[in-house]
Amino acid sequence: MAVCFGTWEVGLSVRVRDWLEHLKNVRHLSDATIRSYRRDLEAWGEFLTMRGRSEDEVGQADARSFMAHMSSHHMSPATVNRSLSALKGYYEWRRHHSPGLTNPFMCSRTVKKGRKLPSFLTYEEIDHFIACTEDDFPGYRDRVLFELLYSTGCRVSEICSLDVADIASTQLRVRGKGERERIVFVGERALQALEVYLPLRLAHVSDNPDSRQALILDLRGKRLSTRGVYYLIRRYAALSNVGKKVSPHTFRHSFATHILNEGADIRTVQEMLGHSSLSTTQIYTHTGIERIKQVYRHSHPHGGRLVHNGGKDA
Repeated sequence: MAVCFGTWEVGLSVRVRDWLEHLKNVRHLSDATIRSYRRDLEAWGEFLTMRGRSEDEVGQADARSFMAHMSSHHMSPATVNRSLSALKGYYEWRRHHSPGLTNPFMCSRTVKKGRKLPSFLTYEEIDHFIACTEDDFPGYRDRVLFELLYSTGCRVSEICSLDVADIASTQLRVRGKGERERIVFVGERALQALEVYLPLRLAHVSDNPDSRQALILDLRGKRLSTRGVYYLIRRYAALSNVGKKVSPHTFRHSFATHILNEGADIRTVQEMLGHSSLSTTQIYTHTGIERIKQVYRHSHPHGGRLVHNGGKDA
C-alpha cells in the first residue's frame, strides 16, 4: 500500500507504510479502516509541518494542540476519536520497535459524543421493500440480498463476501471484522429466495474463479460489490416509498431491534451481530425503551398527562 505524505519526511512515510501493512496483514483490519487511519496520519503530518515540528520531538502539548485543532474545524466527535485511536495505535506500534520513544497521545482522552438511536424499518416496511423485487434474475438476486441482510443482521461487507460454499442448510458461515468467523441463521423466507435464485445464478457465472465461488453476483457475473448494494438499496427505497433514508445498515438495525423487541437476550444478539463489545449492542436496548415509552403513553390512562405536566401528578 503506497502512502504519500507530501512535505512530510521520507523516513516517516516508510514507518507509516509499514504500520499500515501491519494493520492489514497482522491485525486484518478492513480496507476502509486502513484508508481512514491513513488520512488521520496525513492530517497529523500536515499539522506538524505547519508547526515546524518533527515526529520524534513532539510531546503531549502537541497532541493536545492537534486535538483542539480538529475540534476547531468542526470535525464530529466520532472523527476526532477515530483519529485519536489511529495516532495512539501508531505511536504504540513505534514504541514496540523503539522502546525509548514516548507516545504523545497516551494521556489524550476521547471526546464525548451523543449516540443517535439507529434508524430501522417496521415489519410492514421490510415486507413492502422486499415486495418491490421482480420475478427475473436481478429481482430474485435482490430478494436474496435483502432477505439475507434482514434475516441474518450481517454487515453489507459480510454478505458481499459470502461464497456458495458458506451455505450449510439453514446456516451461513460469515467472515466478520478482523477475519473473525461466526455462524448465523437463515430464516425461512431467505431460504425460499435462495432456492429460486441459486439455479438462476449458474447461468450468470463468468469465467472468473471468484465468480464461480461468489454467492451474490452482479449482472456481469462478478461478485456484487458493497457499492453496488448501496445503489440497489437507494433505488428500491425510492420504488417502495418508505419515506426513510435506507442503507444496508438499516437492515442490520432492523434485525437487532425486532429480535430484541420479541424478547431475545442481548448477549445472544451480540453474538448474532458479531459485536466484540456488549456496549455496541446496548444501543438497541434504547430503541426498545423508546418503543415501551410510546406504548405506555398511548395505553396508560395517565401516560399522556405525565408527559405534558412533567409528572407533577405523581
